[in-house]
Amino acid sequence: MIRDVRNNRRVTNFSKVATKTVAALGGIALTMLVAVAPANAATDVNLDAPSVSSSVHGSQAEPGTRTIGDQPAVAQQNAKDAMPDNPSQKLPSRVSEAIPDNAKVVSKDLAVTTDGQVKNVETGAPVTDPKLVGTADQQPDPLAKTNGVRFIPVNASEVKKAVAANGGDVQAGDSSSSSADSASVSKSSLRSTSPKSSQNGVVKSAVGNETNGTVNNARLQDNGYGAYWGSYNGTQAFFERGGNLFAQQAKGVIDVSEHQGTIDWQTVKNSGVEGAIIRVAFGWGNRLDYQAARNISECKRLGIPFGVYFYSYAYDYDTATQEGFDAVNKLREVGVNPGDLSYPVFYDLESWDWSGHYPPTDPAVYDSMVNTWYWCLQHFGYNNLSVYSYTYYLDTALNSGNIRSKTRWVASYGPRTNFGYSTNDRGWQYASNGSINGIYGSVDINAFGNYWYQSAVDLATFKRDEDIAVCGVVNTPNPNVEYEFLSYDLAAKVWKPIAWWQDANCAGWTENVGDYWLHLEVRDKASQNIIGTKTIVMRYSTNATITGIYVGPQGRDLLLGAASNDSRAKYVMKLYDVSANKWFTQFNQQWAVWHPHRGVFWVDYELYTSDGRLADSTIHVFSV
Repeated sequence: MIRDVRNNRRVTNFSKVATKTVAALGGIALTMLVAVAPANAATDVNLDAPSVSSSVHGSQAEPGTRTIGDQPAVAQQNAKDAMPDNPSQKLPSRVSEAIPDNAKVVSKDLAVTTDGQVKNVETGAPVTDPKLVGTADQQPDPLAKTNGVRFIPVNASEVKKAVAANGGDVQAGDSSSSSADSASVSKSSLRSTSPKSSQNGVVKSAVGNETNGTVNNARLQDNGYGAYWGSYNGTQAFFERGGNLFAQQAKGVIDVSEHQGTIDWQTVKNSGVEGAIIRVAFGWGNRLDYQAARNISECKRLGIPFGVYFYSYAYDYDTATQEGFDAVNKLREVGVNPGDLSYPVFYDLESWDWSGHYPPTDPAVYDSMVNTWYWCLQHFGYNNLSVYSYTYYLDTALNSGNIRSKTRWVASYGPRTNFGYSTNDRGWQYASNGSINGIYGSVDINAFGNYWYQSAVDLATFKRDEDIAVCGVVNTPNPNVEYEFLSYDLAAKVWKPIAWWQDANCAGWTENVGDYWLHLEVRDKASQNIIGTKTIVMRYSTNATITGIYVGPQGRDLLLGAASNDSRAKYVMKLYDVSANKWFTQFNQQWAVWHPHRGVFWVDYELYTSDGRLADSTIHVFSV
């Protein structure tokens, strides 16, 4: 047990970190503030057998519904006045008899019938304005019909029930069906997309207390339906109503498009916003979002972590391929390299409306689309990818294990997401009516963070001439942390210290050939509270070794590769941007093509045995 080893307090002389490369790693670890934690160095293991006496405070499991201390009742909007699934949008006072129950309401004004007709919800008049519905050859801006506000599509039957419960007329006679009136309705449905003056809200603070920490000031507003900001394990966190933890190490993030107008990004940053997801384009062969280049440039200038998203109009493999290559071209056009992204490139999959075309309904079709879009982006080095959608669509047209496993950002405007994330790294678009200083009108607000606390730290190993460097990387703004490293011999069933609590984030380790667990704990020096832990499995072997590495040009790209003396070995190559102080992409293969940008880089070659144990690793430094 670890505690027994600590009581012995044996003094061990450790090798110095001999190489400049590993020394540089030690210098940057405390400043890695990347929103997405680096990839694991090896396989995670269950610490329950044999037990590791970890001093992490707070439960690492789903906390469940808890009493939130003296938290007052959270103010909720009147559900009778709100559109189902869209609490910031008011119900119409009437629903035309021309809107069938199986129609899809796509904004507070518009509905789409199963045969693709767009109609005004209240009057039933057809809507044909190409700015709203596009043409047979041109996709419309999907946010035009909602004035830039996100709207989760909902069945007309649900809207009718809500309108009836609110005293409205759900079988209203059509006001007109003439073509002249249809055109008039169409134009009136298109609201101005210019910035509007509004009362910008003050950043609100979280309410009440929760069992596992003191509540911090919230970076963004709560969502009015009980989801709220607080703290957990000493980090900012976001909770579902009732106290269920959604994410710790959470960041308040906005997502924006041209419909937010010209944003004052300095004021936005000063107001507490910690990240942004920026729309670049929609469909394929269309224009850029009018504000995309400026929004990206400003986030770069001010050091605001950002990601991007592309709205999809694809309906099969070919159109998804076009969207993939178009996305790469537009990313290059606005100057976004893979290393610029702290958040993913998101593929925005929603049930769309486009004149003469229909979205898929079969998850197998969407599977093929997502896979080819991913391939297009990954071929050019964009490996930090994710799917975005809303819960209902993920439970229906997108209901495949492949897509759900790729989904890290979900829209749901109620008290919880109602989506089972397959990944620890997750984002929740929890409201569409955020009010942020520096932005006119409303904006979507999100909580991005990690669920499992162990993701705060990562553990890496590097073979050297005389020993192995064992290094910890911590994703925290706290500069006053210290590290402890231990090893567990799986054959002898013995824990041994590598280094007691120390300021340096690397230590030298020498051992006999065998299988080991390497265990890292990171804690705050002042309070001695544990920030996080990490354990990996390693096979210390002299048999499987890297015998050669390669970095060379292949056209305008670079070819990366490695060779070994083990024909069954598996390879991982990780790229680190020295100037940006972060790992930014990874290839799980022996050879890979990467489209570079200028800078100084490390490529970390890792060799794994056929059963997934780390056998050898080496780092090569190069510049472009």
